Amino acid sequence: MNWWVVVERLAVAFILGGLVGVEREMRNQPAGFRTHTILSIGSALIMIISIHGSLLYGPKTSDPMRIAAQVVSGIGFLGAGAILRIGVSIKGLTTAASLWTTAAIGLACGAGFYWAALLATLLVLFSLFLLGKMEKLYLFTKPRRSLFIEAEDVSTLMGDLEEVLGKFGYTMDFVEVDRDVEKDKVEIQMVIRPKPGYPLETDVGKITSALLELKEVENVELK
Repeated sequence: MNWWVVVERLAVAFILGGLVGVEREMRNQPAGFRTHTILSIGSALIMIISIHGSLLYGPKTSDPMRIAAQVVSGIGFLGAGAILRIGVSIKGLTTAASLWTTAAIGLACGAGFYWAALLATLLVLFSLFLLGKMEKLYLFTKPRRSLFIEAEDVSTLMGDLEEVLGKFGYTMDFVEVDRDVEKDKVEIQMVIRPKPGYPLETDVGKITSALLELKEVENVELK
C-alpha cells in the first residue's frame, strides 16, 4: 500500500466517524465528536496495519483479520464506559452501540470497503436522527409525568416506589437522586411513563395518595 492509499482511508474514516460523533455531540452524550472520530481513525489504522502485515509477510504467515478482530471485542470496554446507571434508569446504550458500529465503519474504511462504510454511516445517522424523532413522537402520545418525592433514605425505597407505580400502569423512565447524609433524607426527581399494555390510571390524586401511604415517603408532587 502506498502512502496515498493510507491517507485516503484514514481521511474517509475521519469523515464518516466524525458524522456519527457530531450527532452524539449535539445530544450531549458522554462520547461525542472527538471520541467517535478517534475511534474510527484508530480502527482504520488497525485494519491498515493488518493488511500491510499480510502483504509484507504473505498470507501463509499472517492473518489480516487477526488484529482487526480484537477491535470488535475490545471496543466493548469503551462502550461500557458510556453506559450510565441513574437510579433504576440506564442511559448511554445508544452511544455505546454507536461506538461499536463506528469501530466497524473504521475497519471497513481501513480495508478500502468504502461503499459499505458509507452505507453503514447513512443508516446509523438515519437511526439516530429520524428514528429518534419518531420515537419521541410516539412517546409524546403517551402521558409522561414528572414526579418529585421527599422520603427517608432506606434501601427498600426504590423498590417500593416501583411497585406502587407499577400498580397504576407506570414505569420509571428517568431518575435523579439527591441524598442528605446528615439528615438521612433523600429527594427524588423522576419521569414516569405508561407501561405498554397496562391499564393506565390518570387520576393524580389516587397515585399521590398511594405513594404517601408508604411509611418512608414524606412528600409527593406529581405533575
